[in-house]
Amino acid sequence: MKGIILASHGKLAEGLLDTLKIFAGEPENIEAICLMPGDDMAEFLTKMKNSIENVDTGEGVVVFCDLLFGTPCNCSGAIFKQEGAIDNIQVITGMNLPMVLEYIGSRSNGMSASDIISTGQNGIVDFNKLFKERQS
Repeated sequence: MKGIILASHGKLAEGLLDTLKIFAGEPENIEAICLMPGDDMAEFLTKMKNSIENVDTGEGVVVFCDLLFGTPCNCSGAIFKQEGAIDNIQVITGMNLPMVLEYIGSRSNGMSASDIISTGQNGIVDFNKLFKERQS
């Protein structure tokens, strides 16, 4: 089973992990790391490396980041410079509850990056429009 890192600016990752526990209990091999205002990028990179080591069972790690090209994402990219890391670590940006929850539920069976992204995209809906369509 692949490990999971939730990485964000501010406490989004911690909040998402807290919410995941409502639906999925206490998921294994998952950590949240948060970049707070004033945090040093080098220290955050070290925190990310440590978290990856903590959750990696030997099958790899999926890192969910909040924002493409934000510091959490860029630190993930910096880790790719280590030999073999790009084959062991999958980084997906734009994390949301549907994608991470679906991944937790199916990670023992494996789930492709495109399936994870599709799940996240399908969770974005104009509810007003959907409600009106269902009322007709």
